[in-house]
Amino acid sequence: MSPRARRALPVAGLSLGVAMGLANVMSYVFVALVSATLGPADFGGFSALNTYGVLLAMPAGAFQVVVARRQTTTDRERGTQVTGVWPALAVGSALAAGTIACAPLIRDGLRLDTSWSIVWMALMLPPMTVTGALQGVLLGRESYGRLSVVYLVTAGTRVLAALAATGLDFSVAQVFAATFAASLVTLLVALLLAAPALDTGGRAPRALALLGDLVRSNIALAGLMALSSLDVVLARSVLTDHDSGAYALAALFGKVVFWGTQFVALAVVPSVADSAEGGRVRATLHRSALGVLAIGLVVALGCALVPGPLVAISGGRAFVDAEPLLVWFALIGTLWAVIQVWLFAGMSRGDHVMTAVVWAAAGVQSALVLLWFDHSPTEVLTAVGATAAVVALIGLLRVPGSEMTPGPDSAETTEALGLTRE
Repeated sequence: MSPRARRALPVAGLSLGVAMGLANVMSYVFVALVSATLGPADFGGFSALNTYGVLLAMPAGAFQVVVARRQTTTDRERGTQVTGVWPALAVGSALAAGTIACAPLIRDGLRLDTSWSIVWMALMLPPMTVTGALQGVLLGRESYGRLSVVYLVTAGTRVLAALAATGLDFSVAQVFAATFAASLVTLLVALLLAAPALDTGGRAPRALALLGDLVRSNIALAGLMALSSLDVVLARSVLTDHDSGAYALAALFGKVVFWGTQFVALAVVPSVADSAEGGRVRATLHRSALGVLAIGLVVALGCALVPGPLVAISGGRAFVDAEPLLVWFALIGTLWAVIQVWLFAGMSRGDHVMTAVVWAAAGVQSALVLLWFDHSPTEVLTAVGATAAVVALIGLLRVPGSEMTPGPDSAETTEALGLTRE
C-alpha cells in the first residue's frame, strides 16, 4: 500500500467524518420538521414513500463506488478512469419514468392522498444518480474536501425545503416537490466542484464492462438498503397508521448511526481497492468497525438516557409511543453500519459473498415480519434486530486474513489478466 493510501483513512475521517456528522444532524432536523408538519398518520406515508425513494436511488451509491474504484491513481496513470455521468443520467431517467408509470399502484399501496407525491419523488432520481457519479469522481481522487461540501449541500438544501414545508404547512406531495428542488441545487454544486476532474481515460473500459460492474454494485447496495430500510415499509403494511408513524420516527435514530458513519465505509473503498496486503486490510477493517461501534454506542447511550426529549424535539408529543424503541434502533443502526463496512470492503475487492448474505437476510427479515412478528412495533423491531446481528457476525467472519487472495474484480486480477493477454 502506498503512503498516500495509508493516509486515506485518517484524512477521510477528518474531513468526511465532520462533514457527514453535520449532514446527519441536518438530516435529523429535516425529519423533525417534516414529522411535526405532517403528523403521525401522514408522516408514516411520507416515510414509506421516502424509503421507496431511497431504494430507487441505490444506483447513485453504486455509481459512487464503481466510479471511485476507477478513479484511483493507478487508473489515471493507465488512462482507464471513468466518470459515469452519462450512464448515471440514463439510469436515473429510466427509473423515474418507470416509477411515474406505476404511481397509481404505489399511491394505493401506501395509502397516499395523491399520485403527485410519487411523481415528485421520481423526478429526484436523475439528479441524485448523476450526483452519485460525481461523488465517485471526488472520492476516487481523494478530494475529500470537495466531497464533504457536496454532502453538506445535500443536507442543507433539504433542511431549507423542510423549513419551507413547516412555514407554509405543506402536504406530503409538496414536501417531495420542495425536496426535488433541493436535489437540483445539489447537482449543480456537485458539477461545479467535480468539473476539473471530469476527464475520461483513453483506455477507459467499454460501456458493457462498466455496466457489469455497476450491476454487481447495485445488487450489493440493493441488498443493504433492503435490509436497512424495508422495515419501515413493512411496518406501514402490518401496523396501524399511528403505530407505523411512531415506528418510522424511532427508525430515524437507527439511520442516524447508519448514515452518519458511512464516511468510514467510503474511506475504506480507495484504501482496500489498491491494497494487496491482507494483514493491512484486516487491520483497516477491524479499526473501521470498532470506530463505527464506538459512535453507535454513544448514540444508543443518549437514546437510553433522554428518550423523551429526543422524541419531543423530533416529532412532538404525538409520537410518545416511539420512546421505548429509540435505544434499540440505535443499536440496530450500529449493526447496519458495521455491515456496511464489510459490504463496501467486499465490493472494493470484487468479493460478492456479502452481497448474497444481505439479500438472503432481507428476505428472511421480510418473511419474519409479514408472517409472524406483525402485532406491534416491538415485534417488528425484534425481527429486524435479530437479522442484523446474524449478518454482522457473518461479515466479521468474512474479513480477509493475513494472506489475502485478490478478488475477481480487483486491480491485481485485472492487471494480471491484461499482462496475460499481452
